[in-house]
Amino acid sequence: MSQTAEIATTTEAGISPLSKVEQSLNSIKHQTTQVRFSLNLAQSNLSKYLTLRHVQDQNEGLFFHYIRDNIRDSLPYIYTPSVGDACQQYSYLNFAPRGLYLSAHNSQSVKEQIESINQDVDIIVITDGSRVLGLGDLGIGGMGISIGKLSLYTAVGGIAPERTLPVCIDVGTNNAELKADPQYLGNKEDRVDDETFYSYLEEVMTALEARWPKAIIQFEDFSNNHAYPLLKKYRHTHRCFNDDIQGTATVAVATIKRALKKANKQASQSNVFIVGGGSAGCGIADLIRRTFGFEGENGVYVLDRDGVVYNDFANLNEMQAELARPSEERPAGKDKLELLDAINYYKPDVIVGVTGVTGLFSEQVINALVEHADMPVIMPLSNPVSSCEVTPSQIFDWVGDKAIVATGSPFAPIDFNGKSHVISQCNNVYVFPGIGLGAQVVSATTISEGMLTAAVNALGNYECNLASHYEVLPAIESTLEVSKEIAVAVALQAISEGVAEVGADLSRDELIAKINAAFWNPELGTANH
Repeated sequence: MSQTAEIATTTEAGISPLSKVEQSLNSIKHQTTQVRFSLNLAQSNLSKYLTLRHVQDQNEGLFFHYIRDNIRDSLPYIYTPSVGDACQQYSYLNFAPRGLYLSAHNSQSVKEQIESINQDVDIIVITDGSRVLGLGDLGIGGMGISIGKLSLYTAVGGIAPERTLPVCIDVGTNNAELKADPQYLGNKEDRVDDETFYSYLEEVMTALEARWPKAIIQFEDFSNNHAYPLLKKYRHTHRCFNDDIQGTATVAVATIKRALKKANKQASQSNVFIVGGGSAGCGIADLIRRTFGFEGENGVYVLDRDGVVYNDFANLNEMQAELARPSEERPAGKDKLELLDAINYYKPDVIVGVTGVTGLFSEQVINALVEHADMPVIMPLSNPVSSCEVTPSQIFDWVGDKAIVATGSPFAPIDFNGKSHVISQCNNVYVFPGIGLGAQVVSATTISEGMLTAAVNALGNYECNLASHYEVLPAIESTLEVSKEIAVAVALQAISEGVAEVGADLSRDELIAKINAAFWNPELGTANH
């Protein structure tokens, strides 16, 4: 839960009185300089994360003012990669209380716990900490993810901090190290079985909707075996979406479209490899399949441990089965087609990594991509940096500037042949705040596929000047304006589909004005609702 504090203002005796706004701005400038000084003293990513969390707990207005003015420098410390370190050490960190913990082992009902909260809420981010980034089961440490995502909802999505709610549900942990750690604050029993899990989630979702019927609920970092079933169960009955599946897919597909355009290729005439058959990979592949309009033999291919996923494989989950390639197209005499062989056979124009397997895209793999496609698009999206399939510097070392690169983690620009190449970070922050804002402003009853496609097109068509030839996405400093563009597109789509409870009679200009009016301003310290 939010701890909003007004930004302090000061005046000196003998000086002509300043307006309240001028006083506030002078104070902000002084205080942000102090924040920057403290961050410069911090020696590690975790220390910088803790510094900013302390500012957030003490003075949210100052925190969000600093983030907005320093989004490029602060993003790695309020979210990836630093949030992963914080989640791993969460029980050791001294934070002010923030957010709602719900335990499946609590004798008090979820309804009673939630009804006791005297707070209006527009956006809820909920996790069970079972698959945090590429780090696995971190139990109640997953709360750091919910807090971080909501910080971004406010910083670039304009949602007032006091109207956000981070939630972590504790259903046990299967992490042996956490169980053996006397400092761990969560329940040390094994995670509950599926029947108990889904029953408890039903109780949670019912209670959340009853208490805040118009709030948007974002699922975050649920394990692969639960993420898609939860989304499928609630997507048409609750105002919810899964950022790992749908947010990642939206930003990835928009990035691929922009990159293919830069490479002078048509999306409909490309072959796209999605390496990683989990919820994120399948979400990306599904959105590509629905939006690219493939021609002829072109298409999207999901690859997992055994290479290309074909429809005669055993033990495919529901998402994988829907995306599997027909076994008839597999080369004769091959039971499976692993990554390198698949590249040589299908000659992909795009390869996306969402595996969490460090170094999976080897020099041999990168060379094969460049051999078979002119200016291939290479997107190692796994977070944190330690889980990245390949680094930009490795790609430039191996094949020079013969590929377009976008990553999930932040990387410094690459100097090559006397030029600096900016590496675009394919980060969900480009899309989920705008999706949530757009849905919330018109009180959409669902987050539809059409609304996600509208977000893809809004980011895909966003016009901007790029710092270098190989940069794909708008500068991270543009995320506030990008969020507003996406919010407008999402809201208009919701209106056109008849799922908007308010604003159906608004023109585009009126809707833009409504979104601007709803956008929270940290200098004012209040929301305009």
